[in-house]
Amino acid sequence: MASRVLLGCSLLAFFVGMEAQQCPPQFTRVGKKCYYVDLTKANWHVADRSCRKLGAELVVFDNEHDMLLTIGYLKKLGIPFADEWRHSVWVGINCLGNRRNFRSAKTEDIVPYMPWVPRQPDNFSPEEDCVGFANYNNAYGYHDIECKVEFPYVCEIPEINVPEDYFCLKRELFLEARI
Repeated sequence: MASRVLLGCSLLAFFVGMEAQQCPPQFTRVGKKCYYVDLTKANWHVADRSCRKLGAELVVFDNEHDMLLTIGYLKKLGIPFADEWRHSVWVGINCLGNRRNFRSAKTEDIVPYMPWVPRQPDNFSPEEDCVGFANYNNAYGYHDIECKVEFPYVCEIPEINVPEDYFCLKRELFLEARI
């Protein structure tokens, strides 16, 4: 009996561990996140709604390492980042209703890592309230731009977090199957 319980716990741990390493269908694991990239160009509002329909949010980089991993992944998918702001992707930051105070679109909190490209944000044209990511002004980073411009977009969800420790329920809570 004890060996069956241990086998059951081992199988449970194995399957839980497998789940932690996978992303939902349509998403690809990049670093510690799961990404869905849509190369179809859309304005910021459509991109944001499309991500939310998937249970995700527009990407926001946690740190430089996260940004560099994402750049490599997006280049593999065919985003060239070669034509300044024209080869941007939308990110989940804006200043809509915040008078030029750029915040997370999801939580409206201050974003701790804000890699702006040189001379950005500049509000060059009226109402540059949304944020794109590009190789712009000779650097990779964020830039402000009008929300109506159309870019591809990247949706993210955090990696499924499963504690490294697992638990095994009492044998009495399971039905024993006889094979």
